[in-house]
Amino acid sequence: MLNTKRDIKNTNYLYYLGGFVEGEGSISVSVTIHKDFKYGVNIQPIFNVTQHKNGLAILNSFKELFNAGSVLQKSGSPDIYVYTLKGYKQIIKSVIPFLEIYFCPFTCKMEEYSIFKDVVFQSSFGKQKDKETLIELVKLSYKLTGKGKTRKRELSEILEILEDKHTYFNKNPINKINNN
Repeated sequence: MLNTKRDIKNTNYLYYLGGFVEGEGSISVSVTIHKDFKYGVNIQPIFNVTQHKNGLAILNSFKELFNAGSVLQKSGSPDIYVYTLKGYKQIIKSVIPFLEIYFCPFTCKMEEYSIFKDVVFQSSFGKQKDKETLIELVKLSYKLTGKGKTRKRELSEILEILEDKHTYFNKNPINKINNN
């Protein structure tokens, strides 16, 4: 690690954390379905940083810095931990200001970040409450699928739910049990 102690008030350490976001971080928007959602679909922005157990102090630095989120063991990987912060309110309050200063000037993920930020801010303005805007936000969210990652459902299936959730959930009985 760098010569700077783990100190979230130290500018050099904050740039160090920004570097971790570049290499080990991800910004995404989860898209979940459930018959009880107004249009059958919900979106939620997520900020993650992953690290080997030897780097738990780094993950805890994010938790301390943002005064929110959780550090948990990654499922199926006993030596890997993930710092996670969910929800547009916390992300606007904490993550975006941090990323704007300590991440954006150096990132090669600027296109992803711009899409993520757009979805986060539109959500904060309640845009996901309108069906047509929610469709656009879902389409933007699907652009955030990282390298080698795939989503559980194809975009076409999500759009089908948004068009008519009642028909979708009635014709897919398995979804009545497992709606995620």
